Amino acid sequence: NHAYERLAAQSRDRLTLYGMALRSEMERSRNIPLVLSSDPQVAELLLHPDEAAAAALSRRLQSLNAVLGASAVYVLGRDGTTLSASNWAEGAGSFVGQRFDFRPYFISAMAGRPGRYFALGTTSHLPGYYLATPVWRDDDIVGAVVLKMSMEELEHGWSGGGERVFVTDSHGIVFITNTPGWRFRSLAPLDPDEAAAVRDSRQYGDQTVSPLGLVAGERLVTVGGTGYVMASQPLDDSEGWTLHVLAGVNEAQARARDLGLLAVAGIGLTAFGLYFIVHRGRMQRLHTRDLERRVAERTAALQDEIVERQRAEVELKAKQDELVQAAKLAALGQMSAGMAHEINQPLTALRAYADNAVTLLGLGRAELVRDNLGEIVDLTDRMARITGQLKMFARKSSGRAEQVSVCDAVEGALALLAGRMRAEDVQLDWTPPAASLRVWGEEVRVQQVLINLFRNALDAMRDSAARRLTVAVETTAGDGVALCVRDSGPGIAAEASGQLFDPFFTTKPAGEGLGLGLSISEGIARAMGGQLTAANAPDGGAAFTLTLRRADAA
Repeated sequence: NHAYERLAAQSRDRLTLYGMALRSEMERSRNIPLVLSSDPQVAELLLHPDEAAAAALSRRLQSLNAVLGASAVYVLGRDGTTLSASNWAEGAGSFVGQRFDFRPYFISAMAGRPGRYFALGTTSHLPGYYLATPVWRDDDIVGAVVLKMSMEELEHGWSGGGERVFVTDSHGIVFITNTPGWRFRSLAPLDPDEAAAVRDSRQYGDQTVSPLGLVAGERLVTVGGTGYVMASQPLDDSEGWTLHVLAGVNEAQARARDLGLLAVAGIGLTAFGLYFIVHRGRMQRLHTRDLERRVAERTAALQDEIVERQRAEVELKAKQDELVQAAKLAALGQMSAGMAHEINQPLTALRAYADNAVTLLGLGRAELVRDNLGEIVDLTDRMARITGQLKMFARKSSGRAEQVSVCDAVEGALALLAGRMRAEDVQLDWTPPAASLRVWGEEVRVQQVLINLFRNALDAMRDSAARRLTVAVETTAGDGVALCVRDSGPGIAAEASGQLFDPFFTTKPAGEGLGLGLSISEGIARAMGGQLTAANAPDGGAAFTLTLRRADAA
């Protein structure tokens, strides 16, 4: 009973972690359909359908979906027909031209409400979580934007903990699980009306829903003859979903059995000792020497058995601790990875809102621009909350200005890249300023910006015959200090000069960067009361200048 109670407490703790991972997966892409619903290109296509415009939007959705990693993103007209889709190039698997007016998420969107639904795809026959948002023009709904998310990555992450994890709908049907053989099975037999409702909705396609065979006992549940400790938790705001964790009891039973055998051995030894004391006199008269020998042999055997049982208990406890720790690390790794991956989604939404703001600004729609900027503020707040959950794994910034030695900051950043500079035969031109020259900022952040500028310079000079990195420091007329990083690469292309500090913009080959380094560095510079600028050097190459406030200035 003690082993079962301990296993149940561990299952409840793991249930909380798995629930956080599921909510994170469901929430991370919720803003994407909302952003696209306010896109002028989407609204124009729904108001005035055109093949060329639909094809252009499909290509754009394809590029967006490559960043999101979702199953599909598509736009539905008033009648539920797909006008544009990210999977437009998949032939028979394309959603373009398909009608989804029967889907509950489309019906909800056309009623003016966000639609959420889990089902098997009628075209792809793959399960997914659908998020739909209506597209409004004035007081009229002209269509809907839908995002389909696959839960395959989440299910794979659940497999590392060792438990059976699954989610059931309001009918008790398993639809998300790390045990494929349990998918589309029900916890209890469905009554005829429920079975007919599920079959008519085609939520799970042509799948036949059969009972899982779960039998609940006083402390345990059994499935297929295997015993488990079960913990369950309803998911708020998820249309009757419930999350379940089933932890196997084989290890707990084995541990309890070994403890019981050890206790029996101890009781037997105690009883035998008492028996020997009570009858010692008579035994001495009858078979003193022989009995003493036999008692000694039996006692030695029991002592050996106790020692062996104790050793087995120690080994069992060590193995159990290793398993618990491995499971804990797997869960924590899944949570930290789900949250780090989640940051990519608000960044994508930020880019989309920013693009919309630029477009709307050109159209003179100032009120809508203000709305987009408000959404950007909300997304940045969300990103701050996400990164706050990982503060235990990284040094937390103090957020206070301090005096930073310019010489120490530059040389500290150069030291981190010294090996690469030697390997790539890069010539360094750096004359340290006076040791007393200091700026207001935070040393870790100043070095972060410098390291990013140095790495970009080394990347730019990768194909140059002569590689020269120049770092210069000078004071400015406005009580500032300018740190200039110049390379001997090809310089900044004219078409890229206006987008260098935009998120996700990069001139590097695919797979070598997300285009966030300069955007983050420019934000850090502004946060420290300075600025980061870029230009082409007169004698060739690119020059990036970080300007900060001088510390000894009034």
